[in-house]
Order: sequence, then structure tokens, then C-alpha cells
Amino acid sequence: MSVETALAQLLRMLRRRALNLAALPDDERLAHYDLIRRSCCGAAEQIGQSPDNAAITANSVVEFTRAMVGIIEARRG
Repeated sequence: MSVETALAQLLRMLRRRALNLAALPDDERLAHYDLIRRSCCGAAEQIGQSPDNAAITANSVVEFTRAMVGIIEARRG
């Protein structure tokens, strides 16, 4: 799989997650963000990132997802 294909799949998955999260109340989103963080961290470690770098990557993905949720909410409002 090419890097471009993998990135496109990741962005589609994050968009779907963000759409689902935007439909939830704020207090129910935290567990979902934690799941995204843990999944991403595990995947990053599997491809060879150190645990520290994997955590940084995972936190970046969660913040990106939060930003997408904010954009979705702003468009709805």
C-alpha cells in the first residue's frame, strides 16, 4: 500500500469518527478520544516508532480529530 493510499484511508476514517463524535454530547466524547489515542499509539509502535514518538503521534491525531469535530459543529450551527 502506498503512503498516499494509507493517508487517504486514515483521513476517511477520522472524518467518519469526527462525524459520529459531533453527534455525541461533550461528556461522552472523552472515552472515544481515548480509544483513538490508544489505537493510534499502538499502530505507530507497530510500524516502528518509539513509545514516546508514538504517544506524540497519537496525541496529534486526537487533536486533529477534535479540530474536525469543531469544524463540523461550526458548520451545523
